[in-house]
Amino acid sequence: MNVLEFKWTISRARDTYGYNVMTLYVDGVKTARCNGGGYDMKGTVLGNFIARRFKDELLKLETEFYGLTFHDPNYDPGKEVIDGETVAEREKAGKSLGLERYQSFYKASSKIPTERHTIPSINGACGFSSVERILKAIGHHLEYIPTRGQNSIYKLEPITPI
Repeated sequence: MNVLEFKWTISRARDTYGYNVMTLYVDGVKTARCNGGGYDMKGTVLGNFIARRFKDELLKLETEFYGLTFHDPNYDPGKEVIDGETVAEREKAGKSLGLERYQSFYKASSKIPTERHTIPSINGACGFSSVERILKAIGHHLEYIPTRGQNSIYKLEPITPI
């Protein structure tokens, strides 16, 4: 069993002053963080943690899940050719500001693991409940522990057979 604590704070950093910050602590150790807003930040930190912690279990999945993709560790989106130029060349010339690199990265991903696609990524901004479904598929579940205030605590446990 692990204890997951989701903590909200406000950034005091120079470039992000005033931004919301969501930090995930697992058994008291900081494991994931994101900032900003306008997306499911709690789902994002949980997804990042799950993708790293349960990589082997995720690679055994044979079905698609919303928000879950698998990536080729040897793929370089900067080498993708668009209109006769690589993404890296377009960025250097000021014709691209990074969106093409991002699009190429996800275009080359797979919804299920393959021989080449071995790095799982969970887009937790798709929603906390979507991440919970992925977690359940690999044999784990979260149990909410009621608390006061805006922070929240969950127990992460394997699903025990009946």
